[in-house]
Amino acid sequence: MRVWRYLLLFASILTAADKPIVIAHRGGAALWPENTIAAFHHAVTLGVDMLEFDMNVTADNRIVIHHDSTVNSEVCRPSAGSQVKPGPIHLLTLNDILRFDCGSSERPNSPNYKTSPAQKMPTLDLFLSAVKASNLPLLGETKMPPAGTESVTPEKFVELIDTIVRKHNVEDRFILQSSDYRTTDAMKKRNPKIKICLLNARRFKPGYLELARRHGATHLMLRADDATADEIRQLQSAGIKILSGTANAVDQWKKYVELGMDGILTDDPLGLMQFLGRRIGK
Repeated sequence: MRVWRYLLLFASILTAADKPIVIAHRGGAALWPENTIAAFHHAVTLGVDMLEFDMNVTADNRIVIHHDSTVNSEVCRPSAGSQVKPGPIHLLTLNDILRFDCGSSERPNSPNYKTSPAQKMPTLDLFLSAVKASNLPLLGETKMPPAGTESVTPEKFVELIDTIVRKHNVEDRFILQSSDYRTTDAMKKRNPKIKICLLNARRFKPGYLELARRHGATHLMLRADDATADEIRQLQSAGIKILSGTANAVDQWKKYVELGMDGILTDDPLGLMQFLGRRIGK
């Protein structure tokens, strides 16, 4: 009987392994320079199921793709001969932003990582131009400036996003994610076609379903210790997709598969695809 239990457990894991989609976090930050066109192109070539990225607003109201609200000097450094200095993105113009090289820095402890010198911090407009032919779902996060330094309102941020998303006709596959629910609420009012993913939902544990309904969310991002497999199934039965926190190791991937997550977010989409037995490349 014990052998059969193990066989059934193994079979259930294999079945579940067909389920989670592979989400390239920042385009696959352990493989290519994060949040760059080179990274996103590589992720598309690998055959990932979804692209994840981060959005900030510059001083001249342009949306650029970068994880931090301040230019991360470990990721983006001034181009040769440039006098620009890293600082809060909301205080820099797009012209300032384009003077950074975001592709030359190394990434420690990432053996499969490749640099791509002279990569720039892309605008949302350029990013969508580069990836829209892939037809992949797009998971974009709003990065509001820190409290007390806000130079853009949530409504204006969402207006800028929505205008570009409509321009590229990707409303049906664009998912807006944020820990700042003011932006997701504003988008829900402005363009109901765009799906909503709530980050840091653990703050409201265990009232996830009520939270999702209150904000019109289609997705929640949860870590392994935020909910049980039964709780996740209940949310899924109510029509809510559950995405994982960022996971880059086999033990983490295994746990998320066992929990029945709909998608796994990772800096290493190649490793995750190999772990899941997915075909590499298109």
